[in-house]
Amino acid sequence: MFADDFSADRAALVTRRDFACRVIGTAALTITFGFAAGRAVANDRAIFGNVRQKRQIAGASFGKYTRLLHVDDKVFQSDLLWTGKDGQLQVAMLDGSSLSLGENAEVQLNDSLAGNTFSSFLHILDGAFCFNSGKAERPPASPKIETPFAILSLRGTEVFAGRFESSYDIFVSSGEVEVQNDAGAVTLKAGHGTSLRARNVPPTRPEVWSDAKIKRARALAGE
Repeated sequence: MFADDFSADRAALVTRRDFACRVIGTAALTITFGFAAGRAVANDRAIFGNVRQKRQIAGASFGKYTRLLHVDDKVFQSDLLWTGKDGQLQVAMLDGSSLSLGENAEVQLNDSLAGNTFSSFLHILDGAFCFNSGKAERPPASPKIETPFAILSLRGTEVFAGRFESSYDIFVSSGEVEVQNDAGAVTLKAGHGTSLRARNVPPTRPEVWSDAKIKRARALAGE
């Protein structure tokens, strides 16, 4: 079993996401629940990137407001990006990095890759993702991504994380990633992955992933 934190804020997010999916599914002509107001709120925050590709339903939430996302839409600091069932979302960040999400994903955009305001610039709440630092400026300290089971410290990286059958798996395509949780840490080099089952269980020893497993991981992350 996975040890998940499910806060009141996440419960509210899931409610808004499910509402959006039902509205679109019934082809409603008018969308309420704070969607229009959400656009105005978004414009008051720093732009982080643009939607490059989208499949099915995806959106962004900020506070009590939610908006649906479409290709070329902007995403902003503090947005909580989400996808619905069979949904996929790819975002090109202005700093040169990129983020891909698979279905039923939730990711908080805390800061840019080079930002130092937060302990982690991305907070992964659920779902599979792939992050590529690309040509983004490298900050002095290793930028961090928080996932449900570990903190990832990046060093010039393309990294995948998501749930397989009975574990939360992390794989590095390029660069290096330190995977650390409450029970231990491992360093992943390109081509290697690790598995986690809880924050109080150490990551497994790094191992080389097969081409088939890598292909499946990319599909889970919407690539």
